[in-house]
Amino acid sequence: MIQALRQNLKALSITLWVVIAAFIGTSIFVWGKGSIPGGDANAVATVNGEEIPLERYQRLYRSYLEFYRQLFKDRFTTETAERLGISQQVVDFLVEEVLVLQRAQAEGVQVGDDELRAKIQAIRAFQEDGKFSRDRYVAILNRAKIDPAIFEADQRRELVRKKLEATVKEGIKVSDAEIRQAYEFRREKVRAAWAQVEISPLMMDVKATDAELEDFLKKNPLRFQEPERRRLEYVLVSPKSFIRLATDAEVERYYKERAAEFEKPRRVKVAHILVRVPPVGGSEAEENAQAKVQEVLKRVRAGEDFAKLAKDVSEDPASAGSGGDLGYVARGELVPAFEQAAFALKRGEVSTEPVRTPFGYHAIKVTDIQEGGRRPLKEAAAEIKEKLQGEQGERAALAKAEEVKGPLQGAKDFSAEARRRGLEPKTALLARGDSLEGMGRAQAVEEAVFAAAPGGVLGPLKTPGGYAVVKVVEQQPAAVPPFAEIKWKVADAVKRQKAEALALSRARALAQAAEKGEDLLAAAKKQGLPSGDTGLLSRAEPAADRRVPGEVMRAALQLAVGQVAEPVTLPQGIYVVKALERRAPDPSGIEKEREELRQQVLEQKRNQAWEQWVKGLRAGAKIQVSSRLASP
Repeated sequence: MIQALRQNLKALSITLWVVIAAFIGTSIFVWGKGSIPGGDANAVATVNGEEIPLERYQRLYRSYLEFYRQLFKDRFTTETAERLGISQQVVDFLVEEVLVLQRAQAEGVQVGDDELRAKIQAIRAFQEDGKFSRDRYVAILNRAKIDPAIFEADQRRELVRKKLEATVKEGIKVSDAEIRQAYEFRREKVRAAWAQVEISPLMMDVKATDAELEDFLKKNPLRFQEPERRRLEYVLVSPKSFIRLATDAEVERYYKERAAEFEKPRRVKVAHILVRVPPVGGSEAEENAQAKVQEVLKRVRAGEDFAKLAKDVSEDPASAGSGGDLGYVARGELVPAFEQAAFALKRGEVSTEPVRTPFGYHAIKVTDIQEGGRRPLKEAAAEIKEKLQGEQGERAALAKAEEVKGPLQGAKDFSAEARRRGLEPKTALLARGDSLEGMGRAQAVEEAVFAAAPGGVLGPLKTPGGYAVVKVVEQQPAAVPPFAEIKWKVADAVKRQKAEALALSRARALAQAAEKGEDLLAAAKKQGLPSGDTGLLSRAEPAADRRVPGEVMRAALQLAVGQVAEPVTLPQGIYVVKALERRAPDPSGIEKEREELRQQVLEQKRNQAWEQWVKGLRAGAKIQVSSRLASP
């Protein structure tokens, strides 16, 4: 499971997670004593003499931490972070990145400005109404405290890596035998008997002495540690309290003064067929890609269907399956060369020559055109009213919050002063990640209060619920509560540990009897245990009985008939599984799934090839990691 999560994270744009992390807030790792021999004190590692700076490690560490926090939600703890080995994951990623970039430089692999621009403009976080917004881009990076130059450098590195990765993966094929093997793996069926030794009932039977509880707490303090908290008093001024209806005159004035907002640009619906140019291979690779697109255009002019050719030929995986369709686009949304060619075409026309872009060579077809123009006032009026009313409410709420901050700051009794001014005071004991009444999880409030000393009055702070003025009453450091306060929690943990051991012992006895030929279901029924027959299941068709967990199904699929799996341990109990029957898949079904299986196996083989290639780079590299590195 953890390995799968790590693979998923590596597939993400890491720098984008830095942006997300900056919005949500994270802890910083510990930078302990030590260094790289002969290296910079602020380098976390060196790769073939090239240093990885501490600042880059910090940014990526925060992004990884926030990724897992969002994934695990309330289940994310210090122990989870340690088990995941986040610090090591970050170092591994950075080392791999440097190795790949060093090889890319040696191979002459580069990324042009057009490619970088296209990548950033395609990021949805920076778009408004489906179009890239420069203002939104700058605002998000400013909020995340990321220099655009640093962000763009990160994106350029990622593009270089992807280019080299595409080259390594190029040329990999899938044989019919591999497709058949994948089909059999997916569709082979098994039927199994299962029995569950439940843990909860056993917890009522086991006992735990105070001495055992205290010893368990001493050995596992982090399991019971309460997070750092702040005790707060606050008021929230909501814009909704100040909204007044916008007049028709105000709406009309806004429409006239901001006419550009209501202009609908001319848009063309575009389909394309892409042939990529390998980043290595020189002029021959360039000529081959161009010739391939010229041949495609020749076939289109001869009457072949563009969409069908796109499915067969295009190397754009995102659009090939839909006949190359890219949907409607406006000027400014495409790289310049593609845009110039597309907007020069009429409805139904196809480009006469291959169009070169940073992605490769394209055949382009315009399938529809939407002419631009200004939206009429009647159509835009409701939208303008809502916007004006929202802006007016925001201004009034901010003014009110600024007005009351001074008196609240000077008041001996924050709550009493708030009431005198017609506001409803609230109190909270806040840990990082907690929600606050009226505003949910407010990043601005969380950042401010955890940086402030007790007694300070902060604000106005923008939150989802309005503007907050907050007093930090008390700091509570992270600590393990006194034994008496958490005795019940410790007792629950100790009893569960004992119950799990007892359940495992009983499950092993059941498994041993089943291995000797005893009827597992009959034995389970005799002991009053939940049990059942899975019915026939496969990796593509799970058991119909919803009581059967996925882990039990996976265990059953590994077994030969008559074989008993190792007991499967899950939070609800320990499962015993015995295979009763196996069936080979229907050979006639392979044709229906052939293409899907081919793509699946191809992706697996490509990923394996890339991993082996990177492993080879590591094996031949001189890598030193700082002894200062420590997890949080």
